Amino acid sequence: MNRKPNRLPTAFVAFLLTLGWAAVPALSPAQTNAGFDGRPWNVSSGNLSVGFIQASPIGAYPKPGYLEPPPSVESQVQLRQLGLVANEDYIGWGAVERAPGEWNWKQHDAMEQTLHQAGLKYVAYNWVHFPPVWLRDQQPERRTLMRCLEHGQEANYLSIFDPRTIEWYDHFYQHLHGHFGCRLDDVYACILGPYGEGNYPLMVPDWVKMGHCHEGYWCGDAYAIKAFQRSMQQRYGSIARLNRAWATRYGSFAEVLPPRELSNEKFQPSPKAFPTPQNKRRWLDFITWYHQAIIDFAEQSLRTVLKYFPPEKVRMKPGGTARGVNPLAWGTYCPGYAKMAGPYHIVLQPADCSGAVFADKWAATAYQFYGVTECTEPAGGLDEPSFVQRMFSDAACGARQFFTYEFPQHAATMQKYIHLLTGKPGETEIALYCPTTLYRLGGSLEPTIQAAYGLRDLCDFDVLDELLIADGALTPSRYKALILLQADMIDQPILDKLDAFARAGGRIIAAGSGPIQNVKGKAWRRSARITRISALGKNSPWLKELASHLAGLKGVDGKLDGLWTCRRGEQVFVYNSTAKPIATQINGQAVTVAPRTIWWNRE
Repeated sequence: MNRKPNRLPTAFVAFLLTLGWAAVPALSPAQTNAGFDGRPWNVSSGNLSVGFIQASPIGAYPKPGYLEPPPSVESQVQLRQLGLVANEDYIGWGAVERAPGEWNWKQHDAMEQTLHQAGLKYVAYNWVHFPPVWLRDQQPERRTLMRCLEHGQEANYLSIFDPRTIEWYDHFYQHLHGHFGCRLDDVYACILGPYGEGNYPLMVPDWVKMGHCHEGYWCGDAYAIKAFQRSMQQRYGSIARLNRAWATRYGSFAEVLPPRELSNEKFQPSPKAFPTPQNKRRWLDFITWYHQAIIDFAEQSLRTVLKYFPPEKVRMKPGGTARGVNPLAWGTYCPGYAKMAGPYHIVLQPADCSGAVFADKWAATAYQFYGVTECTEPAGGLDEPSFVQRMFSDAACGARQFFTYEFPQHAATMQKYIHLLTGKPGETEIALYCPTTLYRLGGSLEPTIQAAYGLRDLCDFDVLDELLIADGALTPSRYKALILLQADMIDQPILDKLDAFARAGGRIIAAGSGPIQNVKGKAWRRSARITRISALGKNSPWLKELASHLAGLKGVDGKLDGLWTCRRGEQVFVYNSTAKPIATQINGQAVTVAPRTIWWNRE
């Protein structure tokens, strides 16, 4: 698992964008397929004005008077002819309001005019979470910064727990709208994170000055503590009930604090770190609140933006998956963002969409269930085989829009396959369980994440997080089989949902023979039968055993040959995940699929 935010190297991106991508060799007309229209997929790229933010007073390398030159109009016309629709310009609050009430939009006016002259959409990707120096350093009584539990020190991020923070966000978006108005084609709602996404502070020092910053737990300010106390009071109602659940002796909710373990910077959550059921419940209550707190703030930010811009123009980057699930401390709980965003009819653009099977489906299944339009983003550089795998995964997951930082490099490949992105996922009656309780307790999901690659060879499947299961996604009318690869510990309300699914005719297939327990350590008392297959492991026959139990279900390819199949009605497309050509039969047709390519029927 990659434990660092993934982006192209900043200097490299800024260099390419400043030159209008002139560093990328020009493609021949045959390669470019000039005039390709990427509008149905809103093909976009970004990272404009990053150098300007770096050189601003809040930047990592302040340089008075610096303006980042816009790319040439000609270079942007070339990108449009390759299929680009929109380009994103990074607008930092601390870079455009360098003194109270003194706004300077010169940098971004130049970018907007260039892109619009080239026929591209101008998109504002906003950094509101890093306050201007005048507010951060000179008027500390008017703001609160994020404070860590480990050291009690502040990072240069505005606290999501202080109500004044959303007022500052409103201050920025009001002026953004007042200046640009309808000249903005799309606008992002800022959250937090080093890139304005849906995660807590992380140290990314090459863009802005971050202050005291590290991977950790950022709810140490007074507003955060009060928010946690209010949440626990709402959950338990009385301090006596909380004390029974946690085995504590608090006299009132005003004494309730985040887990004391987090004051030790070496502490790492794990199921073994919480030896009693009460310890586990105390931690689960905290981490669930911690993850939801940033989602709730994201909703406040979204509603602020919607005061000034219509929903069809509003987007949000909820953060990524680290090609699996993000580290627990980051707070990027992907399904929660999908549930929050659904009613607002905006576009979500999750990062790390790179063809990682479990990760992509973990996010996308939630997007489909809650009715959210997905625009995928890879977050970092991809070589050509990885880019093709990403495009297959995007299409099979039901993505509708497409973002890449490496647009010219992969334009020809994008043009070849992007028609497969229809917004509809592959048809399947199979779901893979995401061990959410285990994840929240700090357990590793790597066995499930890695096994998902082998499972994808056998069948298409969705990934059901416990949030989706709690909200009713697991029904026999939707899924015929649920696969549990890590079922060591599942919270009782979810076990009840699983039991109801099995009693209604759904099949539950569990790997291994170990007991399935709830958080209290009690064995699952189920009323319906489950099927057991071999445990995961090297040379384990679990996949072959599973194939016999899934035979005949929608979504099942049935052959362990390295081909990943996706079916949507009459449409079939297949990705060869191997380095060798594979001959096969698809709907009675003899087909040879070249290595690392996608074949599709052209009916």
